[in-house]
Amino acid sequence: MKINLCRVDERLIHGQVMTAWVKKCWIKKIILVDDELASDDFMKEVLALSAPSGVKVEVRSVEDTLQTINSSDSDESTLLLFKEVKFAYELYKVGYDLKELNIGNIGSSPIRKAITNQVYMSEDEKAMCRELNEKGVYVYIQKLPQDSQVDVMTKI
Repeated sequence: MKINLCRVDERLIHGQVMTAWVKKCWIKKIILVDDELASDDFMKEVLALSAPSGVKVEVRSVEDTLQTINSSDSDESTLLLFKEVKFAYELYKVGYDLKELNIGNIGSSPIRKAITNQVYMSEDEKAMCRELNEKGVYVYIQKLPQDSQVDVMTKI
């Protein structure tokens, strides 16, 4: 399977931002990796309908995603999309060879603090990013393709 981008964006598949990434990376398939959403048939249907024209959407659990990646010989340009850092981290921990992780948008919550004006992280999320970085994964913040990449380590 040809993974062109791994991205965390809690807004998931949405408007102009997703359209920009789909065009930039020639995406033909989005695999949304989320253990909770994978068991929600209604949300899977909503997400499939929200994808840009011509882009297939699959919603899979972490384990199912790894099996799909390992068993696929498809050369379709694919985006791995995560609502939360934890699912990217878990996919890495179960054996996916993650090289880069793009952070787009993570909203505020009672346990999250701002690291930029569009990215908020909890201490646990920061720890996951630090561990990924220590293992050689480049974790960066970049909302749109034309924006500069900002190494997350400079912000946490």
